[in-house]
Amino acid sequence: MRKLILAAAIAAAAFAAGCGKDAKQDDASFRIPDSLLSEIEKFRLTVDDYHVVRGGVMANAQIELRYPAAEASRFIAVKSFGFLKRAYEVVSKEIGRPAAGKLVVIGTADLDEYKLMTRKEWWYYGVVKGDTIIFEPLDIMIKRMIAEPGIVNRVAQAAVNRRSGGRSPAWLREAVASRIANEVEILKIQMPEFEHEGRVMDPSPELIEEAIAEGAERGDSRVAYYAAYRMLENLLARHSMNDVLSFFDRLREGKTLDEASVEAFGVSYAALIDAIRVDR
Repeated sequence: MRKLILAAAIAAAAFAAGCGKDAKQDDASFRIPDSLLSEIEKFRLTVDDYHVVRGGVMANAQIELRYPAAEASRFIAVKSFGFLKRAYEVVSKEIGRPAAGKLVVIGTADLDEYKLMTRKEWWYYGVVKGDTIIFEPLDIMIKRMIAEPGIVNRVAQAAVNRRSGGRSPAWLREAVASRIANEVEILKIQMPEFEHEGRVMDPSPELIEEAIAEGAERGDSRVAYYAAYRMLENLLARHSMNDVLSFFDRLREGKTLDEASVEAFGVSYAALIDAIRVDR
């Protein structure tokens, strides 16, 4: 009998020790590194909530990030909010504020949820809808090493939409966003893959606009992104970025593409496109 009691006591002690160890491991797994804690202090958060089922919300005066519940979600949210804060600052300086009020950013739980919400595949990592940006899972973007430039790109697109009243040509919106996000090297590295597939690498302005506006096929879209970037380079060899912003402003006022182009660049839109196209 004494042996049984002793064995039970030893087992209970071992169980308690094990539970304590697990609890410490759980605490450690949710602990945020000191480097990220110092980042959080810079965010000036007004909201910082997390629920194990509903996920979390992190917000300051300019940005509201909604993220799903997951094991490493807190770490990912802090990292992503840092990218968003820097993107907001850079884009606001280069183009203007990306939202009239608070910019709402949604990080989806998985690729199925992302596709359901946006009708886009994994390679099309974010969709801008007014003052809201929906991203594929932010942890996937971080693993793919596209989180920082990708976030800047989509925040810049939101700013172009706002400045132009949603009337910018798709090619110019994408090109300006890629330029601010410094994506040219990423785009350039991808081109041999699509050239090997036999795609048209110097598409017409019409094909570029269509591929970017639809965003339906990875290869056509990527080729169009790079072609649009090259068109913008040709444009900036003749005019300034301030002229491009003036073009957006004229569009927001309700002017046609031709009217806005004449006022901003001194030539009709057709003449402008003819001078900067990459298919000749």
